[in-house]
Amino acid sequence: MTDNRKNNSQLLQEVLDELLLHNQTILSAIVASDEGLNVASGLHHDDDAAIALTASDLVDAASDFSNRLDQGRLNRIVLEGERRTTMIVKAGARTVLAVSVPADAKLGLIILSVRLAARRITEIFD
Repeated sequence: MTDNRKNNSQLLQEVLDELLLHNQTILSAIVASDEGLNVASGLHHDDDAAIALTASDLVDAASDFSNRLDQGRLNRIVLEGERRTTMIVKAGARTVLAVSVPADAKLGLIILSVRLAARRITEIFD
């Protein structure tokens, strides 16, 4: 009997591949654990491990800051730089999705796609 079920790594890769297919301006897409481990990468870079760790740390710091300001649950972090904009969103209880685009990219459709991908990642792990 053949097992046709896909493992979590394959499912994650499909989510990232679809995200990149529909948003060709995306420069990088990484799923990181809350411990800062690189779980999956859409476009591989030499510094994926460091990016995953930093994304996890940023979510921790931003969550603490949000709590101190009584803002409620953190939805996303947007870092707008001179050359890139990076969005970090929770993607389940223990994972985040970090996506970078050129600074001049139109964010509307990208935000929608990132939210959908984050929901799908949540379903994989929760």
